[in-house]
Amino acid sequence: MRMVKLSLFLIGITLIAFACTPKTLHDDSPANVDKENNTEEVLDSGETDSNKYDDEQSLLDNPMSEFFLPSGTNAHYKGEGNEFAELDIEVTVLDESHVVVDEDNGGVSSRTIYQIQEDKISILSSEPIDFDDPMPTSDMISKMIPLEIYLQKPFEVGSSFGKWTIIETDATTETPFKTFNDVIVNEMDEDDFINRKYFAKGFGEIKREAIMITENNDDFIVTSTLQSVD
Repeated sequence: MRMVKLSLFLIGITLIAFACTPKTLHDDSPANVDKENNTEEVLDSGETDSNKYDDEQSLLDNPMSEFFLPSGTNAHYKGEGNEFAELDIEVTVLDESHVVVDEDNGGVSSRTIYQIQEDKISILSSEPIDFDDPMPTSDMISKMIPLEIYLQKPFEVGSSFGKWTIIETDATTETPFKTFNDVIVNEMDEDDFINRKYFAKGFGEIKREAIMITENNDDFIVTSTLQSVD
């Protein structure tokens, strides 16, 4: 039974879409990321901000936008515990309310579409893709219904949304990229499995951690941790 649960755990890690996202949504960010000149109409935006990592710069009033990297950013996550824990993501800002994150973990390529509101970020869609698939159009997005809440205020220990609970708001988290302070940690605890997401302002999700609790206290841990940002 333990081996069956371990197998299911590893499969689950492979299929979970990583949602680390752009630093800020810019009024002048590119909305039409047409790599092959084959995309249809997408949401309005403009030029990409060249100061991608300026933590003090915010061009939007909505503070929830601080949990996203800039449009056009590519980030790599070091994986430990499983061959599919290593991740590459690419961020596309469609407009000040919608962001797309394409992720490749070496086994599955997926696309997650986020909606940003005043007090929360919701997931509108998360599906496997080919990376030459065109960006969603404004008409497509207008028909989407939120699937779940990704991050929500208030950022207070004990606050919960869906299956997630905020367990820390001032954590210090070391990553290969840098050490982050004031990190928000969300946790989902179900039976023998614990999932955690670590969020830092200016970068979004900097770490993902999945833990399978074992009977002999030798826990099986899989992590994906921010290593580089380009």
